Amino acid sequence: MKLQQLKYLKAVKDNNLNVSAASESLFTTQPGVSKQIGMFEKELGVRIFERKGKSLSGITPIGVQILEQVEKMLILEKKIKALVNEHLDPSVGTLNIYTTHTIARYLLPETVSYFTRKYPKINFHMQPTLPVQDKGVISKGHSDFSIVAHDVGKDNDLIILPAYLWTLGLVVPKGHPLEEEAEPTLEQLAQYPILSYEKGASGRDVQDKAFEVAGIEPNYFMTVMDAEVIKRYVEQGLGIGIISTLAAQDVANSELTYINLNHLFEPCGAWICFSKDILMQNYMYDFLASFSPHLTKVVMEQVMMNNSADNIEKLFDGLELPVF
Repeated sequence: MKLQQLKYLKAVKDNNLNVSAASESLFTTQPGVSKQIGMFEKELGVRIFERKGKSLSGITPIGVQILEQVEKMLILEKKIKALVNEHLDPSVGTLNIYTTHTIARYLLPETVSYFTRKYPKINFHMQPTLPVQDKGVISKGHSDFSIVAHDVGKDNDLIILPAYLWTLGLVVPKGHPLEEEAEPTLEQLAQYPILSYEKGASGRDVQDKAFEVAGIEPNYFMTVMDAEVIKRYVEQGLGIGIISTLAAQDVANSELTYINLNHLFEPCGAWICFSKDILMQNYMYDFLASFSPHLTKVVMEQVMMNNSADNIEKLFDGLELPVF
């Protein structure tokens, strides 16, 4: 069994069993990948993949279990390399942040600016989160953090920490009947087509709860996760937009008006998520504390030592989170 074979197996799985695509992602040849997988199966005496002709058509039941262990072994390999790299040069490493457009635009710039100045040798990557429909499917790499504002669901492999609270605001086209309403009611909002977040986003959950309690049926004309897209369509006169206050307030030099909705909707939650297998390094602690000041290194060390969901809930019980 060779480490390279494990990488080939994972690449094939990640590329939907397309050996050609897997070989391209590994910068090697398709026959080489197929040969190594065959040798691996022969050594173990079991089939990892089901075949249909020359193509792979599925993963066998034992293959599913083996691939789960393969991924853990590859994470361990990365952690070992990261340990060595930090020992040789603590200023070198990688930090991958998965987040939403709104968080990246309005909340992260100050932290990123601080971080990149302090750690110029750290490779910093920012990537979009997966859609809400895939909640619970969050990157679990050895240097990955996800900052999300949707329901993550339960995942025994993840540590999920409260990051901050955020509020909802209203955007309407200039000249709209609601423009002069300082505190519009739910009944008034329901009279117009609403553009807002998809189900599963914490902002949408808060809206739905408020409308349900009031016994009002809102008219969601369009749902999309990107607040900037919602604002553009509201500008086109397609309805009114209920989005993050941070994005809603940013309407200068546009044809939109912002209206505060704190009187209607409770603050929404946002979370920082990462794998329980993560190798926490000093620059990671620093990043977290910069973005969420309550996540100090002392607190994070407690989290890493007692990382069950119940223990984490007790640790942060009663904590006043920053509100944006």
